[in-house]
Amino acid sequence: MVKAVKGVFVECDPATREVLLKLNEKDKFIIEDLDKTHLFINSTHLDRVKWALDELMNENYYKKEQPK
Repeated sequence: MVKAVKGVFVECDPATREVLLKLNEKDKFIIEDLDKTHLFINSTHLDRVKWALDELMNENYYKKEQPK
């Protein structure tokens, strides 16, 4: 019997893909790892994945100070 799963096709750079693979170890949202820049993820986890990536990017954000 065929089982269908609703998912979202994600295109990203290889570095972001690695971050998503690391996040997937905890939540198991990746349905299929297609290649080095494409993933198919469970659509019910999309908002949580976006939030996690935003948080990670905010933590690693560097703002250059303006000279006085």
